[in-house]
Amino acid sequence: MADWRGKITSVSKTKGTTAPESAKRAGLGCLGLVIAVVSILTLLITIGLFKSGFLLMGIFATAFLLICIATTFLLLVPNKHNPL
Repeated sequence: MADWRGKITSVSKTKGTTAPESAKRAGLGCLGLVIAVVSILTLLITIGLFKSGFLLMGIFATAFLLICIATTFLLLVPNKHNPL
């Protein structure tokens, strides 16, 4: 518990110009999960649009779905590995 208090204290003491690396990872992880949920919901909407015969709206929803999937992939896959 003291470890969490230390982490929270170190994040709250920042002046807004920097943040600890763990806080950045946690924020990006939460954002990635939210966008992943939006992707799943968009997939369901897209399937419904195509089944109902709304092809033009389905195409736009598919484009939005692809953008959401790409964004989720970029946020959740780390782009640099820490060898330590």
